[in-house]
Amino acid sequence: MTDEARTHRVPDDVLAAHLEGEAVLLHMDTKHYYRLNATAAAVYKGLERGLGRDALVDDLCAHFDVERAVAAAEVDRLLGELAERGLVAPAGGDAA
Repeated sequence: MTDEARTHRVPDDVLAAHLEGEAVLLHMDTKHYYRLNATAAAVYKGLERGLGRDALVDDLCAHFDVERAVAAAEVDRLLGELAERGLVAPAGGDAA
């Protein structure tokens, strides 16, 4: 286990299907589905594994040819977009 605090978690009402090179997410409450490209799918899979932000960035750098600063900016952007759509939730809080 890492000592890095998780900032986000996958809510119980979101289902993910990982396919080769992408993922499809279904938000059960809204019935909306989303398709993630390979890099976003890798980040989402890391969230499912309980990785924190820095570990997500490390994982992205390990699997894709990307500089750490670029990977960090993309992880932050993606987490913001996923949170906006209810596809991730704060790790410490319960949904109200």
